[in-house]
Amino acid sequence: MALLLSAFMIFELPGCYSTRSISKSEIQYANRTYYFIHGRNTSYRISSVNISNGILSGFIDYSATVTKNRSIHIYVAPDSAIVKSNEAVSVPFSSIAKVEVDKIDGGKSLLMGLGVGYTALFVVGLIAILTKGASCPFVYSDNGSNVSFEGEIYSGATAIPLERNDYLNLKSLKPLDNLYKIKLTNEVHEIQNTNLAELVVFDHPAGTNILADKYGIAHSVSDIIKPLIAANNYGRSLVNEFSFQDSLRYISEIKNDALLEDTISLMFEKPVNAVSSKLIVSGKNTMWLDYMFGRFADLFGKRYDTWKEKRNEKPAEELVKWQIDQGMPLAVYLETDAGWQFVNYYNLPGPMADKKDILLLDLSGVSGSKVNLKLVSGVLFWDLDYVGMDFSADQAFSKTVIPVSSAIDENNKDVASLLRNDDSEYLIQPDGNNVTSITFKALPALQNMNRTFILHTKGNYEILRDARGKPDVNYLRSFLEPGAFIKFSKDHILNYYLKSN
Repeated sequence: MALLLSAFMIFELPGCYSTRSISKSEIQYANRTYYFIHGRNTSYRISSVNISNGILSGFIDYSATVTKNRSIHIYVAPDSAIVKSNEAVSVPFSSIAKVEVDKIDGGKSLLMGLGVGYTALFVVGLIAILTKGASCPFVYSDNGSNVSFEGEIYSGATAIPLERNDYLNLKSLKPLDNLYKIKLTNEVHEIQNTNLAELVVFDHPAGTNILADKYGIAHSVSDIIKPLIAANNYGRSLVNEFSFQDSLRYISEIKNDALLEDTISLMFEKPVNAVSSKLIVSGKNTMWLDYMFGRFADLFGKRYDTWKEKRNEKPAEELVKWQIDQGMPLAVYLETDAGWQFVNYYNLPGPMADKKDILLLDLSGVSGSKVNLKLVSGVLFWDLDYVGMDFSADQAFSKTVIPVSSAIDENNKDVASLLRNDDSEYLIQPDGNNVTSITFKALPALQNMNRTFILHTKGNYEILRDARGKPDVNYLRSFLEPGAFIKFSKDHILNYYLKSN
């Protein structure tokens, strides 16, 4: 509620200047010119601000001019966390105690001109009010001292034909009492159906990481390079956003135009004789995508359940094609000697946590010293943190698949047999308070080797809606056209904005 009211107050009170607090994660979106670092006994104004690897840094700015509505004040504790080296000043994000900005003039330039930053915050505020969230099964690692949220599984599998395999890296998993322990929960208004769960353990040399693509093929990652060029539709450079896994992110820029697809253009240096590469992205979907899919479902009114049944009778290929045509997955296009080609797409990772994902690209049709790519999705459907490419060959690693040892649900019932095989038996979690505690037998540690854990699951889920009224049949027919869902979404964004001015 506070986020939404803050957004509306920005729009409704043009010309009034007063401070408001924002979270430190919003610093990157604040779009300010003047940055003030405040300690208890020290204070600096800095410019050329950069946020990388959890550190905010810049150089002392001695110029006299300051515009109030372009200022941001960052309060740090303790003073010793503010590091000054000659004219450079840096602060760890962990030491930022409070952030304040001055309210700025309202008007349409706020959304249409500033674009990504305030539009993203405005949409976040709307989501906080308009929906409790709709997602997919949540996965937690339990190491005894704390329970860590790892991410979501089989996101987007909202019909039985869309049931799919999912591969989630468990970054916080550690053995406890010779067991690996995770929790699988339903925390939203859905019926979640998990067919299979198994833990895949990779032992590999230090200096490498292991990622599994959507086909279940594991790849080693050891030499990721940054893009030479990264830009959105409007020519805004995204190199800083995509070069590191940090607090700098990219969410679509919103303008009052006819543009429906968010196209990110990328260029990478290609080694001589390279015939393949691994494209790595880290990001998540926005809550806005989840919210708008719910609004789309509501158009079916009292026939919503009938529509769900008909979707369950359609072939998977048809449903996947519709998702791609509507900009939901992140599509990858490659420039080859024969022109631009659609080559693959990243599955939806869900909106609750970043997922680092990988796709193998065939470069045999690419001559020259550069690889040119496009990442394409619907406007405001993806929230991206990082993009890189690895041309190195896969290194040797060992793989061990561990089946479920035990699985105890919230009623203290052992449901392990439902998760051990890819078959017709499912762990069904129909309520928002379902928790299943799962264990796998731990493997002995190997000397001089790093270990990566990937949870392999398979399933689908059913979104529950209290949809009423008569379906808008004529309008619904328009959603058979590619891009119709994106237009539906963008129209909603612009309508909410216009109503607030």
